[in-house]
This record gives sequence, structure tokens and C-alpha cells, in this order.
Amino acid sequence: MKLSSFLLPATTAILLSAIVFSCSKSGSNSGTTPGGGDGKDSVLPNIGNNIILPAYQTLASTTNSLDSAITDFNTSPDNTKFTAVQTLFKTAYLSWQSVSEYDYFGPASTGQPVLAGLNLFPTSSTTIETNITAGNNNVNAFANAAAKGFPALDYLLFGPNSTMAAFSTDASAANRKAYLSAVSADIKTESAAALRGWQTSGGNYITTFINGAGNSVSSSLGLLINSLVQDFEIGKNDRLGIPLGKQPPGQVLPVLPNEVEAYYSGISVQLALAQLKAVQNIYLGAGAQGDGHGLEDYLVKAAAKYNGGLLADTIRVGFSSAVTGLQAIPDPFSVTIQNNAAPAIAVYTQYQKLVVLLKTDMPSSLGVLITFGDNDGD
Repeated sequence: MKLSSFLLPATTAILLSAIVFSCSKSGSNSGTTPGGGDGKDSVLPNIGNNIILPAYQTLASTTNSLDSAITDFNTSPDNTKFTAVQTLFKTAYLSWQSVSEYDYFGPASTGQPVLAGLNLFPTSSTTIETNITAGNNNVNAFANAAAKGFPALDYLLFGPNSTMAAFSTDASAANRKAYLSAVSADIKTESAAALRGWQTSGGNYITTFINGAGNSVSSSLGLLINSLVQDFEIGKNDRLGIPLGKQPPGQVLPVLPNEVEAYYSGISVQLALAQLKAVQNIYLGAGAQGDGHGLEDYLVKAAAKYNGGLLADTIRVGFSSAVTGLQAIPDPFSVTIQNNAAPAIAVYTQYQKLVVLLKTDMPSSLGVLITFGDNDGD
């Protein structure tokens, strides 16, 4: 995400009517809640146990593997080890896309530093190189906000100085390896801390989440929808809109290929697709143990309408269309948008429609207050 998006304070709120949000899958008895007739909501337990916890476990595991591989590479650099590090980096970065939806509540937001700081892009190659020259490895200093996390590793592992000589015989090789290690260790540490915060054996936020009934600002539903929509909007604005010259809206701006996520590794579309599918899975309730109950069930129970049909179905189709559109866009995205931007613009338009559905229509139907603001006009 953009540094400006990360630092932007919540400035606006929309007050929406409240409804009871215990619900069921389409086709089930309307008198029961999802998962049974015991009067308990099964959406939050499914999202918490079947989607959120496994996603954090995967992030912690992949970042741990990446950090171990970097330690091994730094001990005795060679091309085989470097290739292995690059591969593990891509795996870890993709796993990040399934936890970013929870950046703005719970352990990810209360920990210091906040987890969202691991993906502020584009990275500052100038700051990174200055730090390497000076031997400054304090990646969590405020001045290094754009010189840490996955974007920094993207540059270090795939950028113009990602050569074997840069990590072995160059005059700054020792400092470069130290900086690579510091960035990786920070990602590993922060990812592990977020997981511990959710686990029952740690901060036990999973219990708080599951028991956070209601639709108030502080309820789990309210926190989840706000965080999810904010993350999805970052996907629309920062992953697609800015590189395409579509942000802010209504202005004629140049295409900015250097502004894409994962510019150096060239996996921008893969990352965007992973993030989109993660949001889709929360909506559908699809997780590690198969399909369960998701946000869609609340809308089905509420019988929310949209243009004469069901809002739940409209959002489902919207996700499917966006996924299909993204799958048709080749990486590297930075090259694609210069040669043939039309498919990407079509996907951006689909994202715009989904943002309105997720940020306005869905919260309105569920009585959820949107507490973060933006100035992009959706």
C-alpha cells in the first residue's frame, strides 16, 4: 500500500441503520442461524478458525522459512541459495495477501510496529542504498518506513543490485547482507507476533473475535468489515489505480509503471489476485477446512436487495468477474499497462463497483458503521 494510504487518519463516518445479523446460507431454514439451530452465530467462528488463523499460521511459517534461507545465503552466498531465497520470498509475499485484510484491528494494529508497515510500496531504493552504505539497519526507524518489509526485499532480491557480486565481493557486500537480514528478521518477528496475538496460547484474540457479537463499531463484524473494505480499497487505488493513472479520479494522469506492487520481481498481478481471492473467501466463508459461513450469509439472512435482485448474489458475481479479469492480465504488470492497459482498466472498473457494494450497500444492509475515510470518490 502507499505510505500516504497507511498514514491517512479516519476522517469520515456514515451512520447506517442496525439489524440483527444472525443468518443462514441460502436454502437453509430461515429460522436458524448459520451452522445450526442453537441460536449461535457460526460466521465469526468459521472466519476466525477456518480463515484468519490458518492465514496467519501460513504467513509465520513462510516468513520463518525465508529468514532461515537468507541466513544460510548470507553465510556462504551462491547462486543456488540466492534462487531459493527468491522463490521463498515470492511464497511469503503471496501469503501476506491473505492477512492484510485484518491489518486495521486486533493484534496487527495494536502491535508495535503495526503489521501494515510490512507492505508500503513503492519502496525507496535511494533510502535502502543510503542505509546500506551507512551500515544503518534500524529498519523500524520512521525514516525507513518505505525501506523495509516485502517491498524492500523485492528490491534487494530482484533490483539492479541483486547480483552475486553485490552480496559477496562488492565493498558494501557485508552491509548489504546485514540489511537483507535485518529486513527479513523484522518481517519474521512481526508476522510471528501477529499470529501469537490471535492464538489461544498467546493473546487469545481469536476468542475475543468469535465472541464479539453485534454490529457496533467495536463488534467483530464492524471491525472486520471496516478493515476488509479498507484493504480492498487499497487494492483498487494503490495496486491498480495509481499505476494506471486513475488516482485521484477525474484527473488525466500518466501511467506510472514504477508504482506497481512488486515492481522488481514482477509478480504484481499474482499478488493482486491473491489479495482479491482472500477477500472473496472471507465473503463466501471459504477457508482451510472447506466452505463454511461468511459475510454473504448475513446478507442472505437480511434478504438484502440490489436492483431488484439479491445483494448477496450481486457481490458474489462481482468477485467472480474481478477474479476472471485479473487472471487474464499477464505479469509483469508494469509492462502490461504500458503495452495494453485496456484489460487492467476494465478490472479497475470492476473494483470500483465492488468497492461501492462492499463499502456502502453491504454495511447499510447489516447496520455497520464505516469509520475510515477517503477522498477518492470510490
